Amino acid sequence: MIKKLKANLPLKLLSVFLAIITWAIIMNITNPIITGYVNLSINVENENAIYENNKTYFILDTRSVRVTYRTKTNNQMSINTSDFYAYIDLNEVAYVGDITSNERKVAVHVKPSKEVENIISNIQIEPSEIKVAIDDVTRNEYKVQYNIVGDVGPGYSIGNVILSPNVVYVSSSNVVLKSIDHIAIDIPVSKNSDETFSGISKIKLYAADNTVLPTEGLMLSAEDIGYSVVLNSTASITLNAVVQGTVATGYNLIAAQVSPSMIVVEGPKSFIQNMYRYDLPIIDINGLSENKEYKFKLSDILPIGITSKVSEVTVTVIVNNNVINAPIKSEVGPHIENESEISESAGIINATRNKEESVELRLETNALSDVVEESENTTNME
Repeated sequence: MIKKLKANLPLKLLSVFLAIITWAIIMNITNPIITGYVNLSINVENENAIYENNKTYFILDTRSVRVTYRTKTNNQMSINTSDFYAYIDLNEVAYVGDITSNERKVAVHVKPSKEVENIISNIQIEPSEIKVAIDDVTRNEYKVQYNIVGDVGPGYSIGNVILSPNVVYVSSSNVVLKSIDHIAIDIPVSKNSDETFSGISKIKLYAADNTVLPTEGLMLSAEDIGYSVVLNSTASITLNAVVQGTVATGYNLIAAQVSPSMIVVEGPKSFIQNMYRYDLPIIDINGLSENKEYKFKLSDILPIGITSKVSEVTVTVIVNNNVINAPIKSEVGPHIENESEISESAGIINATRNKEESVELRLETNALSDVVEESENTTNME
């Protein structure tokens, strides 16, 4: 048996070698090595190495890298972006001693996952390093704003919104802080939102053009903001003028006209669902002898929590020279708005008085005639 194996051994070894070469050639043809790539965001590690020196940092270059690698065709389908981790290590730019405010280059590292590290090779990173600026820390205060995301449906609007905390302190370099215009959170709403609801949302930093800014290199006093929201309902109400007192002698109160007489108000549904009419503050008309306007700022007189897009209303008190002068105790009743009607009313009153005086005169004349006639009869009898 051994003699048979040794027989023609060089020829057999050559056959095996040729078979391996042939297999390799076939495999390279059917499963060739190709170049793949992924685009990755750059993570930052060891930020405290900067912060501990009372400094801060900000990235001056791109925040993403392109990673290329070599792998076989049949492996490419199993390689994903999540199999790579790109980062910079701030320990490489922070050192014990004097850290001045300047630009520094730091290498970009890429770490493949254990699942792919043995099936890829020749990893290339572009760019291989980025610029980082180290600067003194400055702290600014920003009032937290909010963005309503969604629609609460017809008949409702956003009412009182309470944020906690409502102020956030941001610490970074002057260059970065100058780029921050405001900070805000998103508050999601829908047609199914309760009349009052609350939640928590993360803050976002915005530039002046409303683009969202990154938070790398920033120290924030708070990142999660709590919110509490009250949904308002709308209602149309009539404004009513109320007057008290007595106008000047010889004058009559004609009307107290409100403009606008009806407004739309917003407020919690429980507040305004039965609100149809609202009395304005009492107006004192004592001694009034001419038309006069009274203005009311609605934000000062409406109940707390009730608002209107109308900012001001005007009450015009109209008086007219007349023979009637009656005390006015509370609300103004129906009034005559047409001057011809006012004149006609005054004419009726004057005509009535003239008629009464005429009757009295006739009665007096008749009584005098009776006295004269009686006197003549007495004389004749004598």
